[in-house]
Parts: sequence; structure tokens; C-alpha cells
Amino acid sequence: GLRIEPAEIETTLTTHPHLTHTTIQLREDTPGVRRLVAYVVPVEGHEVDPEELRALARERLPEYMVPSAFVTLTELPLTPNGKLDRRALPAPERPKPAGEAAERSAVPAGTPAEVLAALIGELLGVPGIGPDDNFFELGGDSILSIRLVGMARKAGLTVSARQIFQHPTPAGLAAVAAVRDGGTSSAAVRVPDGGPGPLPLPPVAQWLAGRGGPYASFGQARLVELPPGADRSRLVGAVQAVLDHHDALRLTLTVPRPGVWSAEIRPAGAVAAADVVETVDATGLFGPALRELLARESARLAGLLAPESGVVLRGVHLDRGPDVSGRLLLAAHHLAVDEVSWQILLPDLRAAYEAVAEGRTPAPEPVPTSLRSWTTHLLAEAQQPRRTAELAHWLAASAPGARGPLLSRRELDPALDTAATARTLTVRAGAARTAPLLRDVPSAFHGTVGDTLLTVLALAVGGLAARRGLPYEDGFTVDLEGHGREQELLPGADLTRTVGWFTAIHPLRLTSRSYDPAGVVAGRDDAGAALKEIKELLRQVPDGGIGAGLLRYANPATARLFDGAARPEVLWNYLGRRAGGPDGGAWGPAEEADALAGRPDPLLPLSHPLEITAEIADGPEGPELTLTFIRAGEAVPQGVVTDLADGFLAAVDAVAAWAAGGGTGGHTPSDLDLVDLDQDQITMLEDMWRAQQ
Repeated sequence: GLRIEPAEIETTLTTHPHLTHTTIQLREDTPGVRRLVAYVVPVEGHEVDPEELRALARERLPEYMVPSAFVTLTELPLTPNGKLDRRALPAPERPKPAGEAAERSAVPAGTPAEVLAALIGELLGVPGIGPDDNFFELGGDSILSIRLVGMARKAGLTVSARQIFQHPTPAGLAAVAAVRDGGTSSAAVRVPDGGPGPLPLPPVAQWLAGRGGPYASFGQARLVELPPGADRSRLVGAVQAVLDHHDALRLTLTVPRPGVWSAEIRPAGAVAAADVVETVDATGLFGPALRELLARESARLAGLLAPESGVVLRGVHLDRGPDVSGRLLLAAHHLAVDEVSWQILLPDLRAAYEAVAEGRTPAPEPVPTSLRSWTTHLLAEAQQPRRTAELAHWLAASAPGARGPLLSRRELDPALDTAATARTLTVRAGAARTAPLLRDVPSAFHGTVGDTLLTVLALAVGGLAARRGLPYEDGFTVDLEGHGREQELLPGADLTRTVGWFTAIHPLRLTSRSYDPAGVVAGRDDAGAALKEIKELLRQVPDGGIGAGLLRYANPATARLFDGAARPEVLWNYLGRRAGGPDGGAWGPAEEADALAGRPDPLLPLSHPLEITAEIADGPEGPELTLTFIRAGEAVPQGVVTDLADGFLAAVDAVAAWAAGGGTGGHTPSDLDLVDLDQDQITMLEDMWRAQQ
């Protein structure tokens, strides 16, 4: 570990004969980008050359202790008590490229930084994005980062999701972005193995196979508002273009024995859109009548999915007449889609429809990396030494605890705890309550919305345990769902246009510390400490936890070492932020989407005693957080879930109060590249710094 000694740097610089005072500051004027800045006061009547000072530092100090910027002051700013006023130290001027005028705008027009700032603003619905605004502190998340990669690619810039995490500002990301000179990035994998043929299934599909029970209706649905006058012929033409373009929509599942699955992709044209899309007369239906019809049709449509027969997509056009906006209801089996896939499919469907309406042949954007290329690579990745080196970690994380269930009455019974006995509770936080989660809280501890919500869950479980006198000393383990598109594992891969089920699931022990529930609810330091701890736990997970599924399902030598029955009590899934309000207009989400009633087969065993899904979507007054709790009705008491939901909302308020109360100084070890400090040391230094203000 590298240690920076400010006193040593100051002593070195003050050996210069024309300096009287100097002080060193590690600044973060650009979120996520830290640099050493030296503030120097020269002898009256003398000037000092920054390059001369830099050379002096390089002679006597290691390179990592050489300041990156030197700021000349007439005197050091002092507080009324006569101490150094570090807050008054000015930010150093950013170096300008040769020939750049001093009055040039902060984000020069037409530059990659300007393009990226505009894209981030469009994606997050935040106007006026500056070059140093942090994508994640503005409400971005891992799924939105994938969308940003795709938007940047369309704009001629090649970046990766990992680069967005490493350089989360427009200026920082522009510095590492590759600018394309027309065409598709040469870095993208050009795979000839898309199209028909065998398809290796990803670990998450094997996870579903291992649950047993009927799986045919295990899928997702979307309800889209159509433009007035949309007709069946155009819709069929558009759906055909999408079916032929995306391999996953032509998937056929083969099950020779229960739990033994394989798949194959059929050729383009093998699935006829005319057989996929039905039309239902909905003339004159509005409000409750339309919702009632949608509930019936969505339930019926889910029952028509049959992956073993190659039916993984079905649709219903609800025709409400030539002058009224109709609805398009789509249901897809989970083997073919995930949350990110819909963000690819729906824009493709709109573009294809508009092309058909204008008499053009639809031409969807290419898919740089095929689904087969990715799933084939996963099989090889499961054998890599970097993955097998994680085996001990994932075995320990997956092992059942000695304490027994915390929230449940008993272990799950696949014969009793099925979709038929599941019970659902939905809780919403209004826009005012949600707003701090998107900006204020992530900014205060240099984290993300996902970090924040997982911390809130940890606090809620800890609070519930304290109120009910339940054991919580050894922490609480959850299964985390992630998008699984860790495309950096395959050099040159680009999964921003690939449709399929990529989800990765891995266990994580949330906390081993005990936080005072009263202190948390009051927004005291315990909330900040929990945010930092969970953030660091997530940063320590290698490659988004993809190794857990690979070792458990894709490596025969390691798979036999896992306990198939051992699962955490809670499955946590943060779906990210969904752009577009409840009434998105033509081709946006329809306002009646909450009426959809498609469900898994009643006999499908539940995977966890409690599944919690969080999502942030734009509402009438701004983004709103929605939480869905699905419990095993015979194993998890209703009162436990109600208590947990109430505690979750209380913890939301607690972390917001901590941030609003000046909860700054939220650095954690993963933020500091140049020094090797633990959290207690960082907190001590931040407290010392604040005491000097």
C-alpha cells in the first residue's frame, strides 16, 4: 500500500529559497478523481515556477507523492481561530489544451465530453449536466450504465460499463472513450456463430431447472401504448423483423429428463409473427373495463408460453379503434429475455414498425456479440483459474448458517411453498421520499443508488431483529440478482444489443456489525457507517458475483461441492431506474401496466422464502421507489413482512436525514487509490479535518 505523507511533501517544498509557506491537500473536485494539490506562498517580490517546484519534488519524493497541481497564493486562508481554512483553498485551474481560449465553455461543443454530458442528461432526465457531474450520484445505476454504453455507441463513442464505474463523469469518461470514425467499433466482437444451432444455457437457466416443477409460464410482460391507427399488418411486420433479428426469440428448449436442459436456436423465419400476435377488439374500453380485459389477457398469454415447443414470445394487440391509442401486450419466457433485453426489444420494435409504415424494410442495428458467443464463453470462463480461485469464498458464502431462519418459521418445502401460496405486498415511496436516494445520499458517501437501497435493506432487517429479539450477531445473507452482463470477461465483447437471460445471482452477507436502531432512525452516524460498510462489501465482489453461478452450475468439478438445498432467506433484486412516466405516450409504457396478471404456474416451487424487488420509475411528481415483497405464505408470517416494509421506509428516511445533516466525509477504502487506509483511519482523518474548519 502507498502512503502519502503531507508533512514530508511540505518540508521538501519549503526548502525552496523563495517559498515561505506550503500546504498539501488531496482534492476531489471531479467526483471519483482525486489529485494532490500543493498551495504555496512565495517570498514577497518573488515568483515561483510550478515546473521548478515539480522538479524539486521529483528529486526527493516518490512519484506518487509529487503534487499534480501547484497553486500560488499571497497568503494561506485562516479561520477566525487562526487555523488553516482548508475549505477556502481554491480549486486549481484545469489545464487547457494548447490554443484553447480562456473563455471556452466548460464542456466544449461537439467534444466527446459534451456528447456524453448530453446523453447522461437524456438518460437520467437531468438537464444541464456538467463535465464533472457524477453519473451515479445523479441517480445512475448498473443497468442504466449499459444503456449509456449503447447510446454512446450510436453517437460514435466506444466505452464500457466498467469504464463508466471507473470514470463516472463526462470529462473523465471522455478521456478514455474511443472515438469511431464511422461504422461499428472494431473492438466489438464480430461473431459468425449467431443464428441457428445449439445454444449453451447460462447458469441462471440451470438455476431455474434445479427448482423443479412447471416452468413454461415463467416469464415477463410489457404493456406498450400504440399510436392511434396502429394496425395488425404493420405490427406483424415489425414483430417479424424483431423475431428474425434476435436469436433468443427463436429459442427451443429440450428437456430429456427433469432438470436436464439444453437449447437450440432455430433459423430466421422459423417463427411466424402472424402466429405470435393476436388481435383483440377493445373498442370503447377505458379505465376499469380496459384493466379487467388486460388482466384476463395477460394471464391467458402467460399460459400460452411453451419453450419446449419454441414459443417464447406471444403478443396481443388490443385494438381500440382508428382514432384511439391501442395497446400491445407482450409476454416472453425468461429464458429469452431479462430487464435489459426489453430495453433493446421495445426500441427495435418501434423502429421496425415505423419502417414498415413508411414502406421501408426494417433494418435493426447489428448485434455485435451473439448470445451463443457469450454463453459459450461462460462455459470456458467457469474453468478459468481466476474463477476456481473464488471457490472457497463462494462455498463459505453459500453455506447455511448455524443460527437457522431469521424471518421464516421453517425451511422451504417445494411441495408446499409454491407460487400458489405466495403472497405479495407492494409499498411505494413518493417522489419527495425517493429524491434523496437518487442524489443526496449517493453523493454523501460516494456510492450508488444500488448501494444505498441494499444498505436500507440491511438496516431494516437489523431493526426488525432488534425489535423482535432475534439473533443478528453474525449478520444476514441475501442472494443478489445482478444484470450479469460483465462483458469485460470476453475481450472486445459488446452485449448492449444482445437479447437473452443474463441474470447472475450470488450470495452476500450484508453486515456483521450491530447498528443502534434508534441512532439509525434518528439519522445519526450509524446510518453513514452502514452505507460505507455495504458499499465496501459490494466493491469487494469480483466481476459482479458472476463466479458464484459459474462454479455452481457450469463447472462439473466444483458444482458437486455446493449444497443444493442451501439458500439465503431473501432474494434481492434492484431493477434500476426505469425512464419514462406512467403514461409515456406512443411506444412508451402504458398506464394500465399495473393491471397485468401474468403469473408463474401455481405449482412452481418458490426459490426463496422472501423475494424483494425494488424499482424506481418516473411518476407524476418525479421518480418514485416501488418495493414488491413476495413471501412464502406458509413459511413467512405476514406480520414479519409488514414490519420489514415499515422498517425499510424508516431506514430510507434515516439515510436521507444523515445526508441532509451534513453526512459528508463519506470516503471508504475503495475510493482511495494512493493510500492504504482502513475505514477507521479514514474516518479519523475526516473528523480531524472537519475539526479544523
